[in-house]
Amino acid sequence: MPAAEDVRTVRLLASLRSFAGTRAITVTTGPDPTVRELLAALQREHPALAERVLSEAGQLNPGMQLVVNGRHIDFLDGLDTALTSEADLVLIPPTAGG
Repeated sequence: MPAAEDVRTVRLLASLRSFAGTRAITVTTGPDPTVRELLAALQREHPALAERVLSEAGQLNPGMQLVVNGRHIDFLDGLDTALTSEADLVLIPPTAGG
């Protein structure tokens, strides 16, 4: 019997939205994924977007932010943050200005 899969929606902001041509993307993960597993799914399913978001090592590029339920992953468990099925996920690119 194959493992269960969950579809996760990731909202995109600013230039990521323009690049992807959509406000949100979906990725398929296993049940009870971590942020690390979500990012691996992003690399598999949306490689062009992943090139803008992730380093070759599969980590968020400098300045790129991932917010889970309104909290930056740096204030949670980082890449090991567990994602519930109801998690609100937002990718935010670096911004400039002042």
